Amino acid sequence: MSSSCDETQGSGACAETTAKHGGDSECCNMPEKLLCLADEAWKEVVKDKIKQEIEKNSGAKLDALAKLVAEANHKKWTHLIEGKQKCDQFKDQVKEAFLSLSK
Repeated sequence: MSSSCDETQGSGACAETTAKHGGDSECCNMPEKLLCLADEAWKEVVKDKIKQEIEKNSGAKLDALAKLVAEANHKKWTHLIEGKQKCDQFKDQVKEAFLSLSK
């Protein structure tokens, strides 16, 4: 595997190399790009396989954990929305109080 698809170089490495060499460079040729693409595809396949193993071994426990987290998140947002509504009500009451002072 060539070092030209080294992720530590960042996405600008190819453009930088092209600019330095005045056009097409070894970094930017199609075969090298295809090899880098193959490396990325391989990583995705391995990641999918790992996910399958995790699902097979811990799926039910992860389902229970996901449900717990989703319920807690729902409660958190419900509380935040209710708090916002109460705050808005208070602001309206204060506004009305000030408006009644000017009458």
